[in-house]
Amino acid sequence: MKWVERFSTDLMAFSAVKILVKRHYFQSLFFVLPALIIFVIATASLAFGTRNPALSFGLVFTWVVWWGLLIALYVILGRGWCIMCPFGALGEWVQRLSLWWKRKWGLGFDFKYPRRLHNLWMAIAFFIIFIFLDVGYGVSNTPILTVGLISVIVLGAIWVFFFFERRTFCLYHCPLTAFIGISSMLAPFEVRRKDAEVCAKCQSKACFRGSEHFYGCPTLLFQGGGVDTNRDCILCTECIKACPYDNITMRFRPWGTDLWRRKRGRLDEAVAAIVIAGLVTTVSLFLVLFLPSVKPVMDGLLPAGTPPNDWPRIASVALLFFIGVSATMLSLYGFSYLSRLFSGMKEARTSTFFIHFAYALVPLGVMKFLSDILDHVFRTWGALFDVVKALFQDFPLNRVVPEEVTVNQLMTADQTYLFQVMLITAGFGLSLLVAYKLAKRLFPQRDLAFRAFLPIGTFIFILDMAGLWALSAAL
Repeated sequence: MKWVERFSTDLMAFSAVKILVKRHYFQSLFFVLPALIIFVIATASLAFGTRNPALSFGLVFTWVVWWGLLIALYVILGRGWCIMCPFGALGEWVQRLSLWWKRKWGLGFDFKYPRRLHNLWMAIAFFIIFIFLDVGYGVSNTPILTVGLISVIVLGAIWVFFFFERRTFCLYHCPLTAFIGISSMLAPFEVRRKDAEVCAKCQSKACFRGSEHFYGCPTLLFQGGGVDTNRDCILCTECIKACPYDNITMRFRPWGTDLWRRKRGRLDEAVAAIVIAGLVTTVSLFLVLFLPSVKPVMDGLLPAGTPPNDWPRIASVALLFFIGVSATMLSLYGFSYLSRLFSGMKEARTSTFFIHFAYALVPLGVMKFLSDILDHVFRTWGALFDVVKALFQDFPLNRVVPEEVTVNQLMTADQTYLFQVMLITAGFGLSLLVAYKLAKRLFPQRDLAFRAFLPIGTFIFILDMAGLWALSAAL
């Protein structure tokens, strides 16, 4: 089929795409500014509008539209949200004192971030707190708490941008960066160099250092050195603009490529992958099964409060979070030990298998997250039209509310459940595929690779069953 041979996934081969991407204003004008305008309106609605969570435009937009879009982009583009994120952009504009043009000087100290902190540990903690604020504290049901969370993120971003170079906040402090970074390794989209020899001969290294007219990579990625993972690439296209040889492109590739082709595994990345998968499988199941039993115990130990300050419930959820994540981590370590024994590689460390195979949990975790948010979107879709209508009746304060909220589900409960099962099953299948490819990377011999894969595949199956069990129990 000649048309297949002529088709290219190199998006820079299309002249219209190349012209747009090469423009200084491409990211700011087409992505950041529209997102910023919407978030300003949503924040005004949260701060001054109705306190009814079902009728607040800001609340519906933030926790239905934005959160759903965020996770969907992980599956397709990786860090697709980062290209339009107004939080990081605000800090960057303050740092550079410009929207998109290159200036010789900016605002701030431009300190280098300490090398010992170049990891995801802080980001993992922030992500767990972010999810806990929703599940345990109910921030997604309270407009004033949501606007408080947004304010903390914006002010934190500006503060970090003021002190440290480039996008340090986006790499190590954003509460979503661990989730976004690890999940982006699943996506079938990448920004990479074309020809390694061209990069080897390049003296300017403009993709990293910048040039007279361009800043260079804001996340300190050196495309000329051979980037092998999407984790830190925010798709800003600065490297494409700065490269004097047009040797960097955007292209599609198979899903999950980074998960088995990255040069080396890292413990912080492995833990992040386990946390992502554990929160939506083990922790979700523990909350469904044990929260009704744990909360009465906490009622006798802690003073009662009123939502969102229901201290016994908050403590119960926190305890189950800790137990669920710890159980997931310890279980993977145990199955990694079995994988080492099954493979006959007794001289190797169990931690080597643990780090190596943790990446296989990413597809299942991401697809379970996606299934959860889509269920919420399908059930609350009708309210979106009502809150938008109410917003324009009292723009942008959103104090006027409709008489009633439309209940207009996109799917029935049974249809939604079936769709969720399909998504989780797809994640399960892709996780098994990644696990087997990781096993083959350790052991070229097919029989050894299969023996090493069996325990990890069993663990993935157990997590899949936990996710499905939690899903069915929540109906």
